[in-house]
Amino acid sequence: MSKRLFYFCIFGTLAVMAAPLHAQTNSTRSNQSGSVRNASYIEQNARASWQPVRDLSQKTTSQSTNANRPKSANVRLVDHTSPLPSPPMPPSIHPIIEEGPMTHSMPLDGQVIYDPMLDGGCDSMPMGSCGCGDHGCDGGCGSLSYGGCDGIGCGSGVCHNGDPMCGEYNDCDAMRPCMTLCWPQDGWFSAEYLMWWQDGMSLPPLVSTDVLPSQRFPNDPGRVLYGGEDVLTDNMDGLRLKFGFWLDKCHTWGIGAEGFGIGEETDSYRASGADSQYLGRPFINVANGSVEDQQQVAFPSQLAGTVAVDVDSRLRGWGINLRHLRRSETSCSQGVFCGCPEHTCERIEYLIGFRQVELREGVRITEDLTSIPSGTAAVMQYDIFDDFRTRNQFNGLDLGWMYKRTRGYWTFDALIRLGVGNTRQRVTIDGETSIDGAAAQKGGLLAQNSNIGEYSRDEFSVLPQLDLTLGYQVTDQLRATFGYTFLYWSNVVRPGDHIDRRVDTAQLPNGAASTVLADYPAFEFDNSDYWAQGISFGGEYRW
Repeated sequence: MSKRLFYFCIFGTLAVMAAPLHAQTNSTRSNQSGSVRNASYIEQNARASWQPVRDLSQKTTSQSTNANRPKSANVRLVDHTSPLPSPPMPPSIHPIIEEGPMTHSMPLDGQVIYDPMLDGGCDSMPMGSCGCGDHGCDGGCGSLSYGGCDGIGCGSGVCHNGDPMCGEYNDCDAMRPCMTLCWPQDGWFSAEYLMWWQDGMSLPPLVSTDVLPSQRFPNDPGRVLYGGEDVLTDNMDGLRLKFGFWLDKCHTWGIGAEGFGIGEETDSYRASGADSQYLGRPFINVANGSVEDQQQVAFPSQLAGTVAVDVDSRLRGWGINLRHLRRSETSCSQGVFCGCPEHTCERIEYLIGFRQVELREGVRITEDLTSIPSGTAAVMQYDIFDDFRTRNQFNGLDLGWMYKRTRGYWTFDALIRLGVGNTRQRVTIDGETSIDGAAAQKGGLLAQNSNIGEYSRDEFSVLPQLDLTLGYQVTDQLRATFGYTFLYWSNVVRPGDHIDRRVDTAQLPNGAASTVLADYPAFEFDNSDYWAQGISFGGEYRW
């Protein structure tokens, strides 16, 4: 065999042996190329679908994985524990599975991952974010804010003078200033139902059981049926209205007015001879040595009659004031039931204005008596009444300090007011007796010529008041409120304090004496203090 033929055989054999190895090498390169294209496709899809969300379900894994890295105090963006979408692959190509201590895929190129942070969902943001620097604490103009310092509405942000609105509703579309006469563009109106209690009215003994004079102790009025204690101590129902408007956009100057009224509270007592064999009205007889005595209302075989006592009280008031914002600021505070810090706003205002409060009260005692004659004596009919009325009217300067705290949808208001001025006191006493339908004569039993009349004077008074209100923002403009009020009034007159039980029987219309022995019953002013307190339910609307 020639040399040329020998070399040809050698190279042919080598080519045949190398063919499978070349095919295997090409197949490997093809697989590697497919894997590269697949990884590139996965990365492109991951970049397109990446969003800054948190998966709190993987919090434990993420914390254990990143235990050796410094913790961040803010937020992290994404946790790649959920699989990324991948395109269909041929059966001969298998996805790359990473092994080792890592339980999630490596971050994409240029992607930032922060460590997890404990979350309580305090701000009610869709992503459950939390903290003072979170956007959920700021609210938004014309839309609901999620736990922001302004609660709800357009009150977020800071005015041109640097003061935060702090819960004050502000219509973003309103045109300001209003240079001509027009309806105020920002204002408020509230209505509250009042359930109050007041300082009870003290009354002397007015009705008692009558006994025989021989069985009566010198200073014993008998068993007292009505009087001798405080009355009108039950709750009273009322209504309070407030309204006003702001003079500027940032709500630093405003004019407000309010009025309240307590429905007439009454207490009544009725008794007749059928209720007690002996019935009478106790008094102190100065003509008989200033001892306890009784006017008979019902007595066996002598007199049949009835006695009634009616007591009433009514409280009213109104005022107008100028409001001025003194200070407002925001801070970050921890909630009582929530571990996350949240924006809190505080607003302090001063008030100055005029205030009027009026208290009207009265006690009226009426008798309807019929004598029971013996033999041929004529029947006699007696109609008697005593009436005691008081009226207190306070007019004075009203100074106030208002504090408002807003956190999320909740608000807390505290108002301290001090009225300083004059109380016009007036006491009216009247009484009459009519016998057998004849013309009425002046004087009953406790109201006689010596004290009948109208008396008035002026007294300096102070009228402090405390209002505490808890509110919840239901909508942008509507807030539900629950509150407590305490009111104190110095130097007032009340009818029970001006009933003098000392009586000169010579003054009675049917008395036997023809001259007045003493000036009794007498009149003199007797000052006392008055208070009222209670709770309220209502709502406030702002525009």
